[in-house]
Amino acid sequence: MSCYFRQNSDTEIAIPRYFESSGVTYYTVRVRVVQVEWLVERRYKDFDELNEKLVEEIAISKKLLPPKKIVGNKNPSFLEERRQKLEKYLRELMVFFRIQIPRALAEFLEFNKYDIIYLLQDLATLFIESGEALLSNRKQFHFSALQVYAISERLNLPCPPENIENRGKFDFSHVLDFCTQLEILKVTPVKGHDSFASDYNAVDVPIGSSNIIPKKLKFNLNAFRNIHTLKFYALPPENILDIGLLKPNLQKICVHNTTTTSINQILLCDNVHKENVIVNSPTKADIAVQGNLLTQIDESVRLVPQLRTLVLEQNRLKNIRNLAELPHLQTLTLSVNLISDCINWHLELGNLITLNLAQNKLKSVKGLRKLLSLVNLDLSCNLIEDIEEVDNIACLPLLETLRLTGNPLASIVDYRSRVLARFHDRASEIFLDSEKGTHKELDTALVLSALHVSFLRKKSQQ
Repeated sequence: MSCYFRQNSDTEIAIPRYFESSGVTYYTVRVRVVQVEWLVERRYKDFDELNEKLVEEIAISKKLLPPKKIVGNKNPSFLEERRQKLEKYLRELMVFFRIQIPRALAEFLEFNKYDIIYLLQDLATLFIESGEALLSNRKQFHFSALQVYAISERLNLPCPPENIENRGKFDFSHVLDFCTQLEILKVTPVKGHDSFASDYNAVDVPIGSSNIIPKKLKFNLNAFRNIHTLKFYALPPENILDIGLLKPNLQKICVHNTTTTSINQILLCDNVHKENVIVNSPTKADIAVQGNLLTQIDESVRLVPQLRTLVLEQNRLKNIRNLAELPHLQTLTLSVNLISDCINWHLELGNLITLNLAQNKLKSVKGLRKLLSLVNLDLSCNLIEDIEEVDNIACLPLLETLRLTGNPLASIVDYRSRVLARFHDRASEIFLDSEKGTHKELDTALVLSALHVSFLRKKSQQ
């Protein structure tokens, strides 16, 4: 990202070409500040409007801009000559405004999209004009990686001269004030086009017409010291350099749609976490790692011993490990993974209340029969065929809700009654696939339960 006020000596403006679109001639302006480059497409009309603003606001000479031409303005030789003169015009402006670029020129050259100071001026204006309305919605805001990077870098810069930062609506203090009031922070590679913004491929795609790659933007989040929820979409957690000031309030970390393969990439994303603490809250802490490439639950989970909710949906997990390190864990979501067995899970999940195993590859749930604290269980869309498997969960004394829809088992005749029958006297208490049994289903379940008990007695006497 550029910082013109510090790097103006290594800045270059050029117009390398022109082209025609729908009968209109556009000039491609290339802006380079050190190694950061971007392109801007402008018509002659845009140049003329810029010049009028500069003449009116700053009193530059109106003759700097090459004059209009009504006849013959599509001639290639004329267009090439105009291209050269427009390039000279912009270069003269940049020499004249070497220390401070006027707002009109900054917007014309799109410094407000790719330069730290001018981008933050846009944010300051937004927050001073609409900050209260934005904060009224759960005190949540969605930043792009470039915006967060600009805030992080600005905190490390010496204060620009007052005439550059334009005290008033452009003051950086408006940005800081807004950030410190936020409670929920969402960061994506870019803003807009949500489906692409949340795609992990977006981190490798240059932002706009620039050569800035989101994946290469490293930043700290210390300006957001009061947030309790941090949501990262598509950006790798390694982009975070420091969240030290967030630790006292941070309660929930969500990482979605990244190439993260291990939880330690999240819990050890900055040096602060390597001190073996990530969340200081003694009563509540949640982690959601959804739509990533996790293949294991590694030992780093011991860094969050107070964790109560862990969401690992839509990853590549085949088993669970190290969850015994989380004695306070109450809710575990493992849906849309590759889990095919659950042997002795009570050794890992002693105090679990809610378990979501939807859309995995389970055929047997025998390993869940000792999860005595379980209240809610989702086994939908697995490979369970045998009605006898229900006995492994019907014995759980606190179970109230059970989802089995989407399994081969759910296609058998009188499926609901046959499942409820396995709960015997508790059949009327069970929500099966989000519904309690009807009177007819419960009557049938009562008969089936009696027959099943009778069968078991006869079998035991043989």
